[in-house]
Amino acid sequence: MGQQQSYVIIGNGIAGITAAEILRTEDALCSITIVADDPLPASYRPALKDYLGGHLPEAKLWARPNTFYQDQRIRFVPGHVLGINTTQRFVQLHDNKRISYDNLLLANGARPRSLSCPGLNLAGVSTLRTIADYQEILRRLSQVNHVVISGSGTLALESAETLRRRGYQVTHLLRGATFWSEVLDPVASDMVLQEERRDGIDVRTEEEIAEIVGKNGQVVGVITSRGERIPCEMVLIAIGIEPLIDFIRASGIVCGRGVKVDNGMRTHVSDIYAAGDVIETTDEFTGRTRVLGQWFPAIQQAQIAAYNMLGLLSSDHPCFPGSRSTARAAFTNYYNATFLYGLDFVSVGLTTHLPSADYQEIIADPQPRSYRKVILKNGILVGALLLGDRKQALAFKRAIDHRVNLAPVANQLFAAEFNLDTWLDQHNISDAILNVDKAGIGQEYLTGKDRAVDTPTLSSAEYTRAVLSNDVDTFLVTIPHPKVAIPVAEVQLNQIGQANVVSIGRQAGVSFQLQHSSVSRLHAEITYADGVYLLRDRGSSNGTFVNGLPVARDNVQMLRHHDRVRFGDVQVRFEVRPRPTSARPLTSATEQSSFLRVQETGLHANASDIIPPAILRTLSDTPTLVLVSENLFVTPACRDLQRARWLLCARSEQSLWSVCKQDEGE
Repeated sequence: MGQQQSYVIIGNGIAGITAAEILRTEDALCSITIVADDPLPASYRPALKDYLGGHLPEAKLWARPNTFYQDQRIRFVPGHVLGINTTQRFVQLHDNKRISYDNLLLANGARPRSLSCPGLNLAGVSTLRTIADYQEILRRLSQVNHVVISGSGTLALESAETLRRRGYQVTHLLRGATFWSEVLDPVASDMVLQEERRDGIDVRTEEEIAEIVGKNGQVVGVITSRGERIPCEMVLIAIGIEPLIDFIRASGIVCGRGVKVDNGMRTHVSDIYAAGDVIETTDEFTGRTRVLGQWFPAIQQAQIAAYNMLGLLSSDHPCFPGSRSTARAAFTNYYNATFLYGLDFVSVGLTTHLPSADYQEIIADPQPRSYRKVILKNGILVGALLLGDRKQALAFKRAIDHRVNLAPVANQLFAAEFNLDTWLDQHNISDAILNVDKAGIGQEYLTGKDRAVDTPTLSSAEYTRAVLSNDVDTFLVTIPHPKVAIPVAEVQLNQIGQANVVSIGRQAGVSFQLQHSSVSRLHAEITYADGVYLLRDRGSSNGTFVNGLPVARDNVQMLRHHDRVRFGDVQVRFEVRPRPTSARPLTSATEQSSFLRVQETGLHANASDIIPPAILRTLSDTPTLVLVSENLFVTPACRDLQRARWLLCARSEQSLWSVCKQDEGE
């Protein structure tokens, strides 16, 4: 880059720290400054409900350690920004300090919206945004019997569910008739609200708080818009967020509800970018603007902003500022996965408010506590909503991302015997886009299938020869994913209590616990028997997959080296590794020199061999065809290839290796 670049980030939430990490990774010499009010880096906001429920200690809420700034060589400046001079390129702080920049990222987030009614200053009234908010709520709960929650989104729902499970009386007030109306249609909304009511929550739609009533400075009740008084000791307000744009707008940067950005997260000022809760997004189908306020979209937006600040995206990349590539929409088809009062939920793309007659809804046959639908536009899949049953959720995102025309199979999409992933494989459709890659989308784009991390593992040949002897160890290695946060990097299977059965799931007490909403309580198990590992699905909600193919319930699948296994949305790789000892090196020198790999071919040093070294050592210099069976324990058959002779290879055992033609002129 020539001279040292100076990057300034306003805000240290998840968008700010994600961008800072990318900037440091890609430019080790650059100067990075973060300005924020709170000295501690981002808290993990999706886990606050678990903190409220008493399931997670406060220490687990921080998304980065308190050594983050030091580790990343970031200058942290505590302070409040008053303005930005976009001409001279500096940030003005409250104490008159100025911080110059080459590129600036606005990642200062949003504030919680509040009601406009009397009583907001009473003790016991709180919004739901920060750790401090939740600390105060927990401190007061011992004096509370009844909680009134106002809000129509997921934060209000999660809080109602958590407090109800803790034994409190809960009244949930929704301003409109539909819960989370930006995402759910009336049918899905009714299902969720019915789950609330079934659990004993007093749910009231089209009713909101008109006044909060107090006594001696404490909340004692609310009066609703219908004039009804509800006694309570606590009022929680979760009615959305407002981007913090006052100083941004005053600095001349174009804003609507939030900061306006292009597909590269760039504002109308060329060296200023924005990401996270401070920006507004525009739906490509409806044209509606929204402030998302969601964790994983903020991460993806920060990735895009950071790569563009670094100048690493080519002009044909879908996220290059101003790009008109049709692929750019794939990066805004956010995969939204959660639980809605115990109902498994995923949404991708357009799910409600169909803008014209060009759109078609396909709804699965009704099932108890399940509602699934997809939306097509002229046959092309543009949205999916899955409530209660998330089967094929990632396959739907895959089809949406790549604008696949599903008209030929539209009537089969929810059929039990139809597998969309398999159909997409047959049509050579790339994987779902779940991360921002510098290479963009194209032949160079490395999809999830190709992101294998090199590890000192056995080749397939060595696995065939040794299988699971005393000289090898077996592992499940988690495959990193920006939207599926799993803290465990890997687990050694043959060391879990030396058990023959390894249980996998979300519940406490399983051998390999995966704390992710897509994983069932008891999802699957792996059994070691007769020298092999056998994987069995235990009736999971979201399925178990090996190399993209589903494992039927209670069927077993033998695991082989480098198999990719998916439990719900959590992906892992099965690895067999030689056990390093002083007496046994990782790779035999004899095996290394017994077969000369051809350069510029797939048989390079890091390739997984499927031909056992014992067979390779028997081969002469003559070109040889080796037939390897799918059965790992069948010895491969070999046939020398002679000049001017053709071999017929067919299903018939009689025709195998038979000479069918000889042409002396060839």
